[in-house]
Amino acid sequence: MKIWKSLLILLFILLLAGGGFWVYKNYFSIRKVNGLELISQDAVFVFETYTGAETWNTLVNDPVWGIFQTFPAFERISTQLVTIDSLSGEKGQIAKLIQDEQLTISLHSTGIENFDLLFTLNLNPNKTSGIIEEIKTKIPAGSRFQNRMYSDQEVIEFYDSANERLWSIAILGDLVTFSSSSFLVEQSIRFYMNETQEDFFDLVSSTSIDKNGPGRLLLSGKGIAALLKGVAGNRENQAISGLEVINSGVALNLAFQDGSLEFTGPIVYPDPINFTPSIRANITAIESLISNRTLSITQFNLESIYETQKLENRAFPFRSTLAGEIQRKLTDKGFFDNLTGELYLLDLENYGGSDHNLVLLANTENAAPAISLLKEFQISENEENSDFYLDYEILFLSEEEFPAHLFGGKFPGFGQTFVTSVNDILIFSNSQQAMKLILDDFSSNNTWRNSPNAPEAKSALSAASGFSRIYLIDKIWNNWTNLTNPSWSAFLQKYSNSFRSFQWLAFRINDYPDRTEATLSLPYKSDLKPQKVETEAISLQPNNAVTLSAPLIYGPVSVTNYQDNTEDILVQDENNVMHLFNGVGQEVYSYPLDGPIVSNVFQVDYYKNGKLQILLTTKDKIYGIDRLGNLLPGYPFDLGNEYISELNLVDYSNTKEYRYFISTEEGNLYLLDKTGDQLDGWNPLSIGEKTTGAPAHYRIPGKGDFMAALGEKGNLYLFNRRGEKERGSPVNIGESILSQGIVWRDPRSRSFQFVTITTNGEIIKTNFDGEISYRNQLIKNDRDSEFMLIPDQKANDFVFVSRQFNEVSVLDKDEKTLMNLPAASDELLYQYFDFGGERQIFALTDLTQEFSYLYDMKGNLLTTMPLESSNAIQITYQASQGQYLIRTINGSRLTEFLLAD
Repeated sequence: MKIWKSLLILLFILLLAGGGFWVYKNYFSIRKVNGLELISQDAVFVFETYTGAETWNTLVNDPVWGIFQTFPAFERISTQLVTIDSLSGEKGQIAKLIQDEQLTISLHSTGIENFDLLFTLNLNPNKTSGIIEEIKTKIPAGSRFQNRMYSDQEVIEFYDSANERLWSIAILGDLVTFSSSSFLVEQSIRFYMNETQEDFFDLVSSTSIDKNGPGRLLLSGKGIAALLKGVAGNRENQAISGLEVINSGVALNLAFQDGSLEFTGPIVYPDPINFTPSIRANITAIESLISNRTLSITQFNLESIYETQKLENRAFPFRSTLAGEIQRKLTDKGFFDNLTGELYLLDLENYGGSDHNLVLLANTENAAPAISLLKEFQISENEENSDFYLDYEILFLSEEEFPAHLFGGKFPGFGQTFVTSVNDILIFSNSQQAMKLILDDFSSNNTWRNSPNAPEAKSALSAASGFSRIYLIDKIWNNWTNLTNPSWSAFLQKYSNSFRSFQWLAFRINDYPDRTEATLSLPYKSDLKPQKVETEAISLQPNNAVTLSAPLIYGPVSVTNYQDNTEDILVQDENNVMHLFNGVGQEVYSYPLDGPIVSNVFQVDYYKNGKLQILLTTKDKIYGIDRLGNLLPGYPFDLGNEYISELNLVDYSNTKEYRYFISTEEGNLYLLDKTGDQLDGWNPLSIGEKTTGAPAHYRIPGKGDFMAALGEKGNLYLFNRRGEKERGSPVNIGESILSQGIVWRDPRSRSFQFVTITTNGEIIKTNFDGEISYRNQLIKNDRDSEFMLIPDQKANDFVFVSRQFNEVSVLDKDEKTLMNLPAASDELLYQYFDFGGERQIFALTDLTQEFSYLYDMKGNLLTTMPLESSNAIQITYQASQGQYLIRTINGSRLTEFLLAD
């Protein structure tokens, strides 16, 4: 009995040991690994799916595949899948292998500018049995597998017949990981061996995947930072730094929608932020200030401004002194009390020579207290500098990154700040050009609210979202291309049409009672086939024409019809009769002048009642004429025995207390009030030379008011408003100057400079301390060369013109040649128009043959035939219509043309 008992115990022990060994071998010896555990959190993206074959088939059968297949990466993946499928011995074997198994595809940085894909797949023994052996027997002749060890893990390298390594493969637990980059496979081994490293599973472990769905897209702040670092020209910017330090991510489920790719899912964020949208959200008022020239929008729309302030950019380098001043002089005094939780950052197109225009809109219940506090802050910082534009007072703050210091590190990019308010919405801009653009478009209704040309992307901006970011891909594409490093810029340009087939990219966060959900949308036009659009000149036909009884000698000039905000056109005939026509070509009135008009034409609100009158001058008299053709009281008046050469209009503080700044042929400067009385210090002020253009008033942020005149003998005169010389005045620039000058803000130094060019082709830049800050001599091939500075129609930007032999060269602000144009005539007139974005036009008028040629800034003709013109042309861009209005005079005929944008 004892023997049988012993035998039974031994048998039981053997069975237990054998069974344990079988269980261990099949269940415990192979470590169960989630593919996300092998992926670093700085992966650019991760796509995870359990229905890989179905998702791939859906993608290639969706209209969006017409766009994706133009990219080499997708074409290469498609080819590789077909090849591997054919090697596996049975058609569809790969599809069976990955179906219902975890598959991840992740993109990683593998160098300063390089990225590569890493794949992981769960191994099911029942599916993988025999496949590897089958593939090995069918690989092309000369191809081979080679084994090596890395951290005690086997790595299989696959080489082609040319001995080029194509794949690195490692089996880690129950997963296979493979990539064309051995670095990524080795990285996945390091994550496998060291489970304490922060991997993607740690980031999104609180979320779950729908294993029956197409899959989900996983993104992290660190991953997007890695992408930006790889493609950006400037790798050390605030946007990248802010993303690198935030431990956040999203897990977005893919859905194929009609004409759109949609990704929706939970957000992982380290701070307890309430993304409930503001109940006071006034999206209509905001849209009335979003220009149609907007490239991207970032929206914060939370319950209160204090909730918005919790979203802090921890990477922003706060200056403690400025932060302290803002706390004491603004925050503690209630600056935020009337602000709602609505903040909108607009990235605007290039305008006026500025290629980085930002505008921040902050909604308030009452903007007046905030503006008042900002004025007090401005005064306390010894910056009593305000300017006016379109009747809006604009405050200037010189402190670098003022909005970022005010709003918790958000919104960097403001080297200087300009502030105003419209309809209780505070407007912060980083340049004068950006402020002018936003106010111009608000005044002309060229906005998302009022314009029929508003982009379809406006539908992505919603008052129901707590946060959103929208990129208008087609509009912002050129900016992105310019901001990338050279290698990526070339790639983006090559595949520009494919990328731009997507209309916009929108990311938003919505707060619901049971969850906070993020959505990424990529709409596209399903019938849009990417193609290269060639720039071709078009033939223009007159849209409207008026024939007068006498040849025209002046104009056309556009002025505002205050009754309906349309444009009137002013011209003058050889009998010195001035004619005003409305927008449809009907004559409003005519008025006989005593001689030819010698200045620009201005408009004044003489009676301060909103009705505008025309101000102009002949060499003998100054005229003020209302819209009924009647003279203003006391007009015209003269300067006695002096001949007027130039007239400019000055309104220091937008009070309609006008000053007329006049230069005479005798070399005197006058400053008159609107009744014609001479002001002290200017009765007259002699400079001893004629001016090259109209003397002007400039308000320089941080320095104050300057009255400036550039003389033909090469002197720049700077005075204060009382006619007293400023320090360093006059500044001797050169021997002679025929070209006018322009005040321009250098984006690098952020300083304002007076720029001009001498008759010998020397470019001169002068600061407002009376010092020459820059000189450079352009190439001069003969003594008859002609050099000019040509400002745009609003004196925001400029180009240089160099005429030598029978050629005209146009150069940009950095003195780089934009175009070389043939020109044989002795009498040429140059004009430059800048309407923002890519809408710049250079006009060359041959006064001998009376033809005007229109070019884009690459030197391409815009019209197949030149326009008949005997004087400067006039161009207006109608943003709401998407077209240019072009007016010319020739003989006795005033003609209007339409040119589509």
